[in-house]
Amino acid sequence: MSGRRSSDDLPLFRPRIGGRGGQIRGDRVPTLKRGVLQRLQRLERVPGAGTRKVRRGHPVAPHVRLPSATSRRCLVKARYVRMDARGAGAARLHLRYIEREGVERDGSRGRLFDAQGDVDRDVFGAEIPGEKRQFRFIVSPEDTDDLDLRDYAQSIVRQMEHDLGHELTWAAAAHHNTDNPHVHIVVRGIDRDGHDVYIPEQYMAHGLRHRAMEIATNELGPRTDLDLARHFTREASREHLTVIDRRLGELVGVDGRLDMASLAAARSLPRPHAMARLQTLDRLGLVTRDSPTSWRFEEGWQDRLVSLGARNDILGRMHHVLRGDSRAYRIFDPITGDTLEGVVKHKGLHDELGTELYAIIGTSRGEAHYVRLDQITADQLEQGQRVRVSSIVDTWVKAPDHAIAAFAAANRGIYDPVAHLRQMGPGPVAVAGRQVAPAEVIAVNRRRLERLQQYKLVTPLQHGGWQVPPGLVSQLRDRERTHPRHRLQVERFDLGRDLER
Repeated sequence: MSGRRSSDDLPLFRPRIGGRGGQIRGDRVPTLKRGVLQRLQRLERVPGAGTRKVRRGHPVAPHVRLPSATSRRCLVKARYVRMDARGAGAARLHLRYIEREGVERDGSRGRLFDAQGDVDRDVFGAEIPGEKRQFRFIVSPEDTDDLDLRDYAQSIVRQMEHDLGHELTWAAAAHHNTDNPHVHIVVRGIDRDGHDVYIPEQYMAHGLRHRAMEIATNELGPRTDLDLARHFTREASREHLTVIDRRLGELVGVDGRLDMASLAAARSLPRPHAMARLQTLDRLGLVTRDSPTSWRFEEGWQDRLVSLGARNDILGRMHHVLRGDSRAYRIFDPITGDTLEGVVKHKGLHDELGTELYAIIGTSRGEAHYVRLDQITADQLEQGQRVRVSSIVDTWVKAPDHAIAAFAAANRGIYDPVAHLRQMGPGPVAVAGRQVAPAEVIAVNRRRLERLQQYKLVTPLQHGGWQVPPGLVSQLRDRERTHPRHRLQVERFDLGRDLER
C-alpha cells in the first residue's frame, strides 16, 4: 500500500472566519492601519477618569455606520443626570416610574432586567461612591410586533459595551402600554470595574440610534418596498411632525410656497404620500392650496405640528390613566391666569427621561386637568388631596445670579466653583439673613448655572467652570420684558378646616 493518503482519508478542513455566524467584524480585519489605530486607542484619555487602558482596545468615540433608506427605523431619546443630592432623588423616582403598574405586555407591573435576568430595584439603585452622572435612554423601534424588547435591549447594551470599552452597570424595563412599545435603559456612571463612564456627545445624539437601527435590521431584515409604503401611509395622517414634513420643509421655498414641479422632482418622497400629507396639513389649517399646482405653508407650521404632537401625547397619557370621556380632558395653561380647584387624581412623570412631573386634577364639574409640576411641588401632593392651582408672573433674575456675575466679572468672565469655594473659606456665610455652609452656596450656584446653560446664557468649560457674559443680569431683566414667565402656585387645603374658618 502506498504511503500517500487519498484525499478522501484526510479530515475535512472547514475554516471559521470571524466571530459568530461566520461573519468578519469590521474591527477585526487585520490591516496595518487598523492595528496602529487600535494601539493608539488603548491609551485613549477618558474625561473624568484620567488616562487608563480602554478594555480590548475599543475606541471611546467609535465610527458608527450610517443607516440606509431600508434600515429599520428607531427613535432614541437620551440624557444624563448629575448625581448630586437632587439627582439621586430623581434617579430613585425614575426607577419607580419605569417599574410602575400596567406597562408589561400582560398589563402587570414593569420589571427591571439586565443581561443576566430580573434585577431588584433597590439593589440596582443603591448609591455608588464617586458616581458623577447617570445616563437614561428610551429606545422605541418602529417594528415591535416581531421584536422581543428584552432581547433587543440586551443586544443594544452589548453593542454599547463594545463601542465604549466598558462593562456597564445597567438595567432596563420594557413598556407595552402605549401605541409605540419601547424600552427604558438606565446606565450607571460607574462601570463594573469601578471606572467612570463617559459617553461621547455624538454617540448620545446619533451613534446609539444608528446602532439600534442596525440591530433591528439584522434581526428583522431590511425594510421592503411594501414596508416603506406602509410607513409613509401611516405618517401621512398623523397629527405630529413626521419624516414627510421634514422632507416637505426642504422643498418649500423662502416665500413659503411649494409647487407641483418641486414635488415631482423629489426622489426621496413618493408623490401619493406627499399629496395625502398635504391634505392632512390642509385639514389642520397649516397649508392652503393656492392653485391646482401650488400650496402655501403657514409660518411656523412645523413648530405648530410639534406642539400639536405634544398635546396629543398628553391627552393620550390622560386617557390611559383615566379611561374616561376624552371630551372632559383639559391642559392647564399658567399663562391664562386661571385658578383651578379640585382633587389630585394621579401623579406621574411628564418627561420620561427627566424630573418634571404632572398631576391630574379632577374638578366638581367632571373635568380632568393636566398640570405640569416641578419635583419639589409634586412631592408635597398626595393622591386624593384637595388643591388650588394658580400662577403668578415669575422673575428671570434669581438671587444666585448676582453672586455668579460678580465673581465672573472679577475673574475675566469665568465662574470657577472650586475657586469660589476657596475664596469663601471654611466658615459659614450669611445668605438672606441666615448662616449657610459655603459648599451649599456652591451647589446652588451650580444648579443655577446649569439652568442658565439651558437658556444658552452661559457656556460650560472643560475644566468645570462656566464662561459668563458681562451683562448677565441685564440680559435676564430684558427677558422678563420679552419672554415673561409664569410660576405655578399650588395650595393644599382641607375643606373642613376652610369651612370652619
